[in-house]
Amino acid sequence: MLKIKKIKFEVNTDSGLYGSEYTFNIGLNIIRADNTSGKSSLFQAITYCLGFEEIIGGKNEKTMQSVFRDQVEYPKDVFHKVVQSFVYLEIENSKGDIITIKRSVISNSDRKAQLVDIYLGEVIGNTEDILPEMKPMYIHDKGGATDEIYGFHLFLENFLNWNLPNVLTNSGDSRKLYIQQIASSFMIEQKSGWSDFFATMPHYGLSNKEARVVEFLLKLDVTENKKRKQKIAFNKRIIEEKWITLNNQFIRLAEKGGGRAVGLEQKPVIINDYKGVNILLTKGEEEYTITNYIDLEVEELRTTQNKTVGTVGQNISDDEVQLEKINSFINNLSLNYELVSTELNFDKDRLRSYRLQLDLLKEDLRKNKGALKVKNLGAVFNLKTSSETCPTCNQDIKDSLLPLEVEQVPMRLEDNIDFIDAQIKMVTVYIEGQEKTIIEKEKKLDLYRSRLSEERAKVRQIKRELISDERLPSIRDIENRLNLKKRIEFYNKFLEDFNLLIEELKVLSDHWKKIVIDESKLPKNFFSLNDEKKLEFLETRFKTLLKNFNYTSQQNEFIHISRDNYLPVIRKPFGEEIKDYSIRFDSSGSDFIRCIWAYTFSLLDSSIKFDGNHPRLIMMDEPKQQDAAIENFNSFLKTISSYTDSQILIFASFENSNEAFNSATKDVNFNLVYIKDKLIRPIL
Repeated sequence: MLKIKKIKFEVNTDSGLYGSEYTFNIGLNIIRADNTSGKSSLFQAITYCLGFEEIIGGKNEKTMQSVFRDQVEYPKDVFHKVVQSFVYLEIENSKGDIITIKRSVISNSDRKAQLVDIYLGEVIGNTEDILPEMKPMYIHDKGGATDEIYGFHLFLENFLNWNLPNVLTNSGDSRKLYIQQIASSFMIEQKSGWSDFFATMPHYGLSNKEARVVEFLLKLDVTENKKRKQKIAFNKRIIEEKWITLNNQFIRLAEKGGGRAVGLEQKPVIINDYKGVNILLTKGEEEYTITNYIDLEVEELRTTQNKTVGTVGQNISDDEVQLEKINSFINNLSLNYELVSTELNFDKDRLRSYRLQLDLLKEDLRKNKGALKVKNLGAVFNLKTSSETCPTCNQDIKDSLLPLEVEQVPMRLEDNIDFIDAQIKMVTVYIEGQEKTIIEKEKKLDLYRSRLSEERAKVRQIKRELISDERLPSIRDIENRLNLKKRIEFYNKFLEDFNLLIEELKVLSDHWKKIVIDESKLPKNFFSLNDEKKLEFLETRFKTLLKNFNYTSQQNEFIHISRDNYLPVIRKPFGEEIKDYSIRFDSSGSDFIRCIWAYTFSLLDSSIKFDGNHPRLIMMDEPKQQDAAIENFNSFLKTISSYTDSQILIFASFENSNEAFNSATKDVNFNLVYIKDKLIRPIL
């Protein structure tokens, strides 16, 4: 529990000491003051001392009113320059421990507004000679929520007996849920706080931040499940990205060696046998694995080394046979090259046709969706043309260009959209397949070009040798031996690089296996039975409070609590679907204020019933918004006055009228904190 016990202001001016002191009780406290008397300044001062001023719209002293920073006006039109100002806040937790927080707004020393003095006991009204032990701490800087010695918000978290959960940010990092974000669920300030649920919650790079806060307040089991799911999803994305990179490395290595990569899936999989993942190299007209290819090259080198280098004359007949074989191979390879090249051009034309077809289908889809939207709008406005009736003669108009005599029921726009959607998906699959085919054939052509270049070089070499002096050593034999040695050296290094990639692949596959196993262990239903009970109670209590507060914008049966972000929604059928709509946009301005009333207190009720983490403190600045009727405000105050074991602080001006105040508080049990004249006034 977080109970506000006392607050004290000390404002030193060039004409003396100004300030005030107030005490709050358990249960309903109404802080009444006329406009411009300092009611909102008191609200802001409480949030400031707790380090929650971000819900007002900033950090440190700039969020405080000018009466604490610049000048005090007292009496009217008489101004006094502020030279130093402090705020003291005394709070109590559920164990009865009391601390006093002291924070400066401006100081005539080097003291910064981020410094917070924590007194381990009562200071306001303390008549003892010695004050309680004091510890200096800081906020709004790195470590403010984690430093075990000086971090004020970590100290406050422990003081409230909270254990804030770690949550995932948008970037996938895990960090603690900030206490300032929770504050927006029970502190609603006047300017922006009534525009939406949790309207002033700081973002801090956290997605669906409202849901994380509700999960904490109600101690939902889903918090841990969602965190595990988000972590798994993030790790999956990391592995998928690394897998794509590794796949490309295999492909580039294969191209470097003049081979082709086989056996590696495009997306992460669990690999049990890595023998299927390889790079195939071509020798002659056959393909071999890297190790087999190296073995063949080594054997060929060994065979040639066992022979003496022959002369040109000795190799003439063999050269002629080799020349004929190579020329025949070149002819076959050239023929294959031409065939694949022709197929490639045909495939590229087909791809262009598919892409054009896809563009036309997308345009058709856009037009049909536009037509359906207009038709639906027309149905709402009861236009005869959209209901397939001529506005002039009232004859039927078919949604078709076919003659009226043709008795054929045209496809409805909805069916047409579904059909075009299916066509788009089908053509997209065709395009993906065609693109893959083109890439494979382009690689094959590159391989053919490389082989043709190699074989033509051999032809030139043999022809040079055939016209050389027959007594000379065979240059082809010598170059062949040198080339064999170079190839063996190259492919041995090539094999090392390949094995390194295989090791990386094993690591990725093992990580993927662990992720898949962890994912399979996730519960199918993220909400435990206890979670469902809590959310059902939250929804029921919310509806009950809406009724108590005279909400009329929507029927009760359409109002629900979303299971995505735990915020109130309107659930209605839309065609064959059931859709959720924000209750904010389906309610009048004054009714939405009632929604915020009801939701804020239903969170408190749910936490109390199921022993959640709510601090049992609610602060509202001017909850009577949007000209809500005084009798409705009275119903609101009557209802919340029953929270005798929690602390409710309602800041209100009651239209500066005693009559409005008396009507609103009729039959309401409360403690009145009345700001007479001004919040900051001379201290006598």
